[in-house]
Amino acid sequence: MPRRLSAPAPAKVNLVLEVTGVRADGFHEIDTVLQTLELADRVDLLLDSEPGVSVSGPFAGGTPADETNLAWRAAAGLARACGESTSGLHIHLEKQIPPAGGLGGGASDAATVLRLLQRAWPAATDALLFDIASGIGSDEAFFLAGGTARARGRGDDVTHLPPLARHGVVLFVPPFTLERKTARMFAALDRHPFDTGAVSDAFVRLESGNVTSADVFNAFERVAFDLFGELAALWEQLEQRIDEPVRLAGAGPTLFWIGSEERAATVAAAALGLACTVIQTATTSQ
Repeated sequence: MPRRLSAPAPAKVNLVLEVTGVRADGFHEIDTVLQTLELADRVDLLLDSEPGVSVSGPFAGGTPADETNLAWRAAAGLARACGESTSGLHIHLEKQIPPAGGLGGGASDAATVLRLLQRAWPAATDALLFDIASGIGSDEAFFLAGGTARARGRGDDVTHLPPLARHGVVLFVPPFTLERKTARMFAALDRHPFDTGAVSDAFVRLESGNVTSADVFNAFERVAFDLFGELAALWEQLEQRIDEPVRLAGAGPTLFWIGSEERAATVAAAALGLACTVIQTATTSQ
C-alpha cells in the first residue's frame, strides 16, 4: 500500500486588504490582515503511487487536475529544490472551499502540500518551503502557518499576530466569477488612489478583540461592482436582510459577515433563498 500523508487546508478571509502601490516588477504592494477559517479542503498525499492530481468534493468543479494545479506546482518546485522526484506522488484534493472566490483555497492546498512533503523529504527546510511558497503566489506564505497575520509586500512579508478570539463567519458565494479576476481587479484599482497602510495599522491595534463586519476593509470593493455586474444586487439584499454590513472576501466575488459566533446561525438563515451558496463557519488559530 502507498504511504499516505493527510491534513486540512483552511480557507481564509482578509480582515483588511489595502493596496499601497505598484512595484518595479509590475506586481502590486499590499498591506493585509488575514485570518484562517474552520472551512477547509482535505489534502491527501500518496507516496509511491500513480503520479498526478485528483479532485473530489462539492467544489471540485473548476479545480484543475493537472500540472497547472497550484498544489502540484508547489510539489514540483519543492522536489526540484530538494533533489527529490514526483514520479510516485499523487495529490488528492477534497474541495470544500469554493474555487476562485477570494477564499484562498488553491493557495492553501499548495501550502499544505509543502508542509506534508516536509515530513517525507529531509532537505525540505522551513526556509525552503517559504521560498517555494512565495514563488507561487501571494497567499501561500501566509498559509504555511495560518492563524492571524499581517502580510505586506507581495504578501510574502508575513508577521504573525496574536490569535483572534473565536468569531462566527458566514460566507455568501455567488454562482459566478471572472477570467483573470485578480489581475483585472488590480488593473481597475490603478485608476484610484492607493491606500497608505493606515487601516491595517489601526486594525492591529484594536483592543477589544471583538471584530464585526464594520471593522473590515477591502480596497477591491471600490471596483467590485464594476467588474461583477450581478454583485451589487446580492450585496444590497444581504445587507437588508441581515441589517449589518457584509464585505468582499479577497478579490471576490464571495461576500462575508463576521461577528459573534452566537449570531452566525441567524445570519446564515437570513440569507437562505438568495442567489448564493451560504456557508457558516468560524475563525480558527490552527
